[in-house]
Amino acid sequence: MPGAREKPLEWTRAALDQLDGQIEYVAAKKLADPVRVGERIEHALDLIRAHPRIGVQGRRSGTREWPVKGSPLILIYRIERTRILILAVMHQRQSI
Repeated sequence: MPGAREKPLEWTRAALDQLDGQIEYVAAKKLADPVRVGERIEHALDLIRAHPRIGVQGRRSGTREWPVKGSPLILIYRIERTRILILAVMHQRQSI
């Protein structure tokens, strides 16, 4: 449950589409258990929610990046006044 000072997480449509695409790719190629990858993403989101500045400064101004442990994925997000906005879910080898 979010703490009193935690900001809510919101997703851009593009980030949700990327998330779906990454999970589908993992499942189709049998690279990992997609449920387990989803759990790892949820854990990373919990960390970001609790500690928004946990990620490193992003490659684009005003963004932060946090790797999803145990996967090649990175969550790209922006801390705003009232929320944390998830901007993208990318493979570490993808360029922005």
